[in-house]
Parts: sequence; C-alpha cells; structure tokens
Amino acid sequence: MDQVLREPLFYIFFIYGLSFVVMAYVVLRGIRKATSITFVTTFYALVIFGFTHGLTEWIDWVRFIIKVSGAGEVRILVALSQMFLVISFVVLLQFGINLLTYRSEKKSFIRLVPVLLLAFYIAALLIARVNDLLKAGLIARHGFGFAGSLLSGIALFRLSSSMKLAGSSRLVRGLAVTAVGFILYSVFGGLIINPVIGLPVQLFRAACAFTIAVSSFSILGVFKAVK
Repeated sequence: MDQVLREPLFYIFFIYGLSFVVMAYVVLRGIRKATSITFVTTFYALVIFGFTHGLTEWIDWVRFIIKVSGAGEVRILVALSQMFLVISFVVLLQFGINLLTYRSEKKSFIRLVPVLLLAFYIAALLIARVNDLLKAGLIARHGFGFAGSLLSGIALFRLSSSMKLAGSSRLVRGLAVTAVGFILYSVFGGLIINPVIGLPVQLFRAACAFTIAVSSFSILGVFKAVK
C-alpha cells in the first residue's frame, strides 16, 4: 500500500472523479430553483454526466490501485469503466445539444442525434468486431467525448453572453469559466491520451474537472434567471 500512496495518479484519479461528482451534486441542488421545465431537463443531463463520469474515474482509480499492488486487470472493472465512460460522454453530448437548442422547439429533432450516433457506434463496433473494451472506449472518447465537451463549452459560452442582461457578473463569469473548463476538457479528455510535457494527461483532465466543479458554485443563479 505504501507504493500505491507514493504514486501521484492515486490522488489524481480520486480528485478527478470527486470533482465531477461535486459538480453534479451542486447542479442537482440548483435545479430545484429552476423556473423553466425545459431548462431543468437540460441540466439533468449534466448531472447524469457528472455522476457517471465521476464513477468512471473512481473505477479507474480502483483499477490503478490493483495494478500497482501487483495484480493484473480485473475484467469486470474494465467493462464497468468503459461502459460508464461511453454513457457519460453520450449524455454530455446530449447536454450540449439540449442547451444549444433549449429555446427552440422546432429544433427538437436535433436532440435525437446523440441516441442515433450511439446506435451507429454500437453497430460499427459489431460490424468491425471490436472486442477490445479499451479500444471501444477510446473510440467513444475521441468521438462522443470530444464533441460533447466542445459543444457543452460552446453552449455555456452562449448562455454566459445571454446572462449579461441579468446583471450578475458572478453568474456570467462562472458560466464562462465552466465553458473554458469544458473546452479544455474536449482536448485533454477527448483527444489526448499520452503524457503532456512529461506529465500524465490525467493531471490535466483532473485540473479541468476541478475548474468545472469550483465554477459550478457560481452558476446556480442561472436556474432563477432563465424563464
């Protein structure tokens, strides 16, 4: 156990997962103040993303502990990790699209895109006979993860601009910081899988997650501002 505690990734994985769980909890509490049913539905997707992605990282944390302790991979943990990874990124894409279209019922058909892409993704894996769970997860990371994080960041920036009329600089700043966190996460969490300047990419992902978690406390006013 001493060897595990000396590994930086032991702490990085834990903080990484905890940050998204905290974000989800904060947003869930804020939803109770929402005055728009459509807005509530939109942000529930972000809550689900936070809990499922946080759980993904905690499962990977357990996998890391087991491997450093000298044991091999536990297949059930790999399966659970990649399953929650895919679900979380699909839901994040759903959040981004919902937030971009929440004011327009005419664009409601666009909200079906994540489900259709998920069906295409599963069909493609079956046709290509991809049996490696980690490879399947990597494909989802590059596809759903990148697109979901990027669209969520763009949507939050747009929401930040519209909130300027509400007169709350704290709210506008919080939304903007959250947007930046997601856009950076689209790079470190969606595209990059190798170390960056000699540091594990999980460190940068955890920094993005921590930024999003902290800024989520500043966006609670959005649930009262949007009608």
